[in-house]
Amino acid sequence: MDKTGTLDARMWNLPNELTEGPPPSGYVHVEGQTHEYRGMLQLKVERLRRLKADEVEEEDYVPASESDRRAMAAEVLEAGWALENDHLRDLFGSMAADRELWEAFCEAPAAKTMHHARVGGLLEHSLQCVRAAKALARLYPVNEDLLVFGAIFHDIGKVRELSWEKGGFAYTTEGRLLGHVVLGERIVSSYVEGLPEFPEELAVEVSHLLLSHQGETQYGSPEEPKTLEAILLHFVDNLDARVEMYRESTKNVSPGGWSHHENPLRRALYVPEDRTWSVAPGDGDEA
Repeated sequence: MDKTGTLDARMWNLPNELTEGPPPSGYVHVEGQTHEYRGMLQLKVERLRRLKADEVEEEDYVPASESDRRAMAAEVLEAGWALENDHLRDLFGSMAADRELWEAFCEAPAAKTMHHARVGGLLEHSLQCVRAAKALARLYPVNEDLLVFGAIFHDIGKVRELSWEKGGFAYTTEGRLLGHVVLGERIVSSYVEGLPEFPEELAVEVSHLLLSHQGETQYGSPEEPKTLEAILLHFVDNLDARVEMYRESTKNVSPGGWSHHENPLRRALYVPEDRTWSVAPGDGDEA
């Protein structure tokens, strides 16, 4: 893998230094040929060499969103400033005005490995959730402002749950101990406290959105969704995550082929003969 993605690879003639197995992590220079195997693109490695630290530019290996982060951030800002509820708009504004928080929100991955595991992945995922939330608000009798606010910041806790330095993604200590759901609610609540006129009932509804968006306690939510906005936010979040899992797992699968079974959805995935994905997620169009 490098910043452009992941490719299945096999090496049949191992050099002596790899006969006892590959290193657990590190950087290598690889030469080989790509070919199709059971409908998937695969690399047949012919030569492999460990790279020294001074030979590596880590930014070349950290996966990053292919979508324009400035454009995505601008669309999220537009959605936030368009909130009609004065209190939610003020809350959004206070969070967006915090330069450190906003920059982290625009840079963070959405996960370590599961979906949108790339620099800018959290922004990309949040924007897709905003787009879906707006569409659902036209179909159901929902508080659109509350749903859109939740779509923007439901995963804000990941800016503290995850680190994306030193060439890879990892969980922080507080991320391991508390998880992004609790961290996210704490982050948003801290900004609510800075708005003395923020209604208490609305603050509770916002906290419920954040604490329940994972859907079930077994997936990290202290509470299950109990308002219409919370129910829709959970499904919007889950929908975009699973679509991205499919896209990532089938990225190197030819039309008519199957992915490996080893993917976050725990099943082999099929790409129909007439299906192509030529547009990066977040661009708003489908091929």
